[in-house]
Amino acid sequence: MNTPDTFRSSPPEPGGEPWIGYIRVSTWKEEKISDTLQRTAIEQWAARTGRRISDWVIDLDATGRNFKRKIMQAITRVENGEARGIAVWRYSRFGRNRTGNAVNLARLEAVGGQLESATEASDARTAVGELQREMIFAFGNFESNRAGEQWREAHDHRRALKLPATGRGRFGYIWHPRRVPDPEAPGGVRLQTERYEFHPDYAPVVEELYERKTAGDGFGALTHWMNDELGIPTSRGNRWAINTVQRYLDSGFAAGLLHTHDPECPCKLGQEHFSGCRNGRMLYLPGAQPPIITLDQWEAYQKHRAATKVTAPRARVATYTTTGLARCGHCRGGAVARSSRYARGDTLVCYNHKTKGRSACEQGLYVDRVKVEAALLEWLRREAAPDIDALPPTARAEHGEALDPAARVAQQRARTQAEIGKVDAALDRLVTDHVMNPGKYPEGSFERVRDQLAGRKAVLVGDLAKLSAVEATPQREEFTALAVGVVEEWETLDGRARNSILKELVRRIVCTARKVGHGKTGRLDVSFEVHPVWEPDPWEVVNS
Repeated sequence: MNTPDTFRSSPPEPGGEPWIGYIRVSTWKEEKISDTLQRTAIEQWAARTGRRISDWVIDLDATGRNFKRKIMQAITRVENGEARGIAVWRYSRFGRNRTGNAVNLARLEAVGGQLESATEASDARTAVGELQREMIFAFGNFESNRAGEQWREAHDHRRALKLPATGRGRFGYIWHPRRVPDPEAPGGVRLQTERYEFHPDYAPVVEELYERKTAGDGFGALTHWMNDELGIPTSRGNRWAINTVQRYLDSGFAAGLLHTHDPECPCKLGQEHFSGCRNGRMLYLPGAQPPIITLDQWEAYQKHRAATKVTAPRARVATYTTTGLARCGHCRGGAVARSSRYARGDTLVCYNHKTKGRSACEQGLYVDRVKVEAALLEWLRREAAPDIDALPPTARAEHGEALDPAARVAQQRARTQAEIGKVDAALDRLVTDHVMNPGKYPEGSFERVRDQLAGRKAVLVGDLAKLSAVEATPQREEFTALAVGVVEEWETLDGRARNSILKELVRRIVCTARKVGHGKTGRLDVSFEVHPVWEPDPWEVVNS
């Protein structure tokens, strides 16, 4: 197939109206009509009718279901008077969307422009010709919709079999397709159950990819590892790219899952746009393929990705012990290192206050980084002390540990469940009374109260889901050995190593600055609060 650069504008010829030739090669395999064939047909049409193709506009591998294509450039040029009209191989090349066709034809005809088909003779300036063209457009729209329905049915069937929507090889697996060439079978094809099996060489590589990413390697480093160190191509034989590695790991296929779009979502992904679901309704469904990584490894990867997305790029690779951990207690924004004339990165300041002004964080933050690191070390020594769990509740509270966070969450869960029960009961009473006494309520009042109760229930269900995530927090005892180890090696570890270990123990250290005194005698008093990973996140726990 030729590339767009192959086609040059035709040299100016004397006589003949200037027309723009438009070529579109469809994404639908059955309609992949060669660009060369389309060009030849249009040139023959121009020679027959005495027109001149002044330029070519080409869309390769473009759908006709929307007008987010170069065809809009051609329409604009006709509006600007550069050409008399647009010539296409068939009217279906112009578009397969009834509304888009009508709107953009109206733009052409409003300035006296025309749309002509090289292979479908009709004069749209007559009533019969216009009807003929409209029928061709309608049939093209029908064919497009029919093809879309067939693809959806095929995808639904494959989902029911727990197979990916498109049957092809996946990295880390050996793919056994349903249809296998076999000269001895009737028709030369043997049918078998489509399935995926572990690839003996590449499945361990997939597991290490997840382990390296969770340990902190970036997608760029993983791409370099796959291409330059291992020399392993993708399942299609190509070199890995950063976005290829990211898409593969995010797909969850190696965890035994299928990443699919919610069929009930109205965003028309795959029809009018292809850049991801606009409503965020992508689902992970169980697949038939055996998982290469465990569910725990997949959850650890997802947590890592979620944490990385909300971390500034410069904070993803730690420079200091506090990188990505320190937060301002007033605005909850990041506390970033700032250099002074005395040393590099020796002070932590509130990012919002520094870059966005007092309206983003009125109080701000200014604290020596060594003080924050000292507060972290002091907290670690407390948590690593062997008798911390033996302390009475009052003493433990004095050490900065919550009295019983699990019990507090359990109480919140019970209250939330009780509230949901009350809302359900109110909805039942409202609906029952409305059925028994339909004339009792003023117009619109029943619907308004019903929607309010349903909205309240949706909020409570969301709160309950958050509490479930909080209850799944790990136990403190799981981290004692790690805390002891980092305390013992604190002085020998560099900032990056400390930061890596601390991120496994600590959600954040909150630095809150308060001004004490007035005028020149005033000073900033900074307090520190550490949020460990084994306690419910106080910044996310639902308030009752």
